[in-house]
Amino acid sequence: MIARRLSARSLRGESARYERPSSDREAAILLAATQIFGSRGYRGARTADIAAQARVTERTLFRYFPTKEKLYRRVMFPALLAATMPRELNETGKLFATDSESFADWHRRVLTLRTAAARGAASQFRLMLSTLLTDEELRRRVLPIWKGNVWKHALETVQRFQKRGKLRTDLAPEAIARGIISLNLGYIIARALLAPDAAWDDELEIGRTVELLLHGVAK
Repeated sequence: MIARRLSARSLRGESARYERPSSDREAAILLAATQIFGSRGYRGARTADIAAQARVTERTLFRYFPTKEKLYRRVMFPALLAATMPRELNETGKLFATDSESFADWHRRVLTLRTAAARGAASQFRLMLSTLLTDEELRRRVLPIWKGNVWKHALETVQRFQKRGKLRTDLAPEAIARGIISLNLGYIIARALLAPDAAWDDELEIGRTVELLLHGVAK
């Protein structure tokens, strides 16, 4: 569908255009498309329904986006960019822990940032998850980008804390990194998609999640 042309450059290009629509009509189309693609997937979404939700004619929609695939690219690529090259984690000093920072502080900060990002773009987050779960070819194309950014940096951070004696060295850094990512993703999905309006104390619950990773549940 879109995987043939997937690259870090194309992700950034479509994301920049998504963030700066050319008109109010285009902005309305993008918002409606994000919500409908996110809830129905690519095949289940109809351009007529997207146009109706955006309060434009289907003819107007096609003036902005000549094909359904072009519209899908525009709304999907920012979600993939956020997953594979998270801006808030790649800024200087935000991904790599400082020498004075504990592992718990680093993990808490990363989870807080990623949860806030997912909640702020819940429709895109849902769209990204549903697409990656159902589109094997897209997953194959996305994986190298994700490995070069999120996975690579997660491993480096784990190894850094192992060298400081703050994490177990009898466990492979890959196993620890997988544990962090899996636990974080579970919390983010619950908070952003399953229970977005629940009266959680995020600071408290994130702290408990970090504690769970560090010390487990055994008495």
